Amino acid sequence: MQDNRLLLTLYLDKQLEADLVDSLIGLDCVSGFTLSPVFGFSREHVQLDRDEQVAGSRKQLKVEVIHSSADTDRILCALSALNGYHAPRYIVTALLDEGHL
Repeated sequence: MQDNRLLLTLYLDKQLEADLVDSLIGLDCVSGFTLSPVFGFSREHVQLDRDEQVAGSRKQLKVEVIHSSADTDRILCALSALNGYHAPRYIVTALLDEGHL
């Protein structure tokens, strides 16, 4: 059976950056990841603090991890221990191809 490669995209509070990095680096099934600052927009303004309500968005981190489909549950379980004000949101997407140029 061929192992499928997936892309895990995670959105979480900026304050969780150090804990996130520690969690992912501690997993031997994660060879690397990408971390970017992003601004999240939502119709649920109640979840935004006052400054974010004025700006209309929330500062977040976007994390991308290419991984084996066999490791998805393990990675999500490790990340579920992250405790922020907002629950981290994730998306898992099948990869058609990956490589280096």
